[in-house]
Amino acid sequence: MSLFTRLSALCQVLEKQATLPVRISRPDNAPGLYVWPWRIEEDTRVRSSRLPGETMAMHAPPPLIHFLLMANTALDSDTLSALETARLALLDTPVFEAGDGRVSVSPAAMSAGELSSLFTAADIPLRLSLAYTLRSTA
Repeated sequence: MSLFTRLSALCQVLEKQATLPVRISRPDNAPGLYVWPWRIEEDTRVRSSRLPGETMAMHAPPPLIHFLLMANTALDSDTLSALETARLALLDTPVFEAGDGRVSVSPAAMSAGELSSLFTAADIPLRLSLAYTLRSTA
């Protein structure tokens, strides 16, 4: 299943609960919530299980997607409420259907330094955010 399919399914889960639109995007100042995939992580364990003549794509599991769920820079009640509602939606629905499979969302730990470095490198003003990992499940 494609990266976009998994991220779109995530947005659909969030939009069912959130009161603001949810986008797969770098954040801007438009009202809404943003799912910003910032890292794709391959599972390297499959390299050793490959037989001669097989391609990596035959055995490679879908990569993990690290993403931030962010609000715009306005810290008004609508924005904060939507972010909290989205957080609760992911706690209530950690596993959901995406395309022809299932995906799971789990919180990811990021230190203030890591988060600051990420925002600085991407030239994005600091804003409220929640860190998660999206993975395909069997």
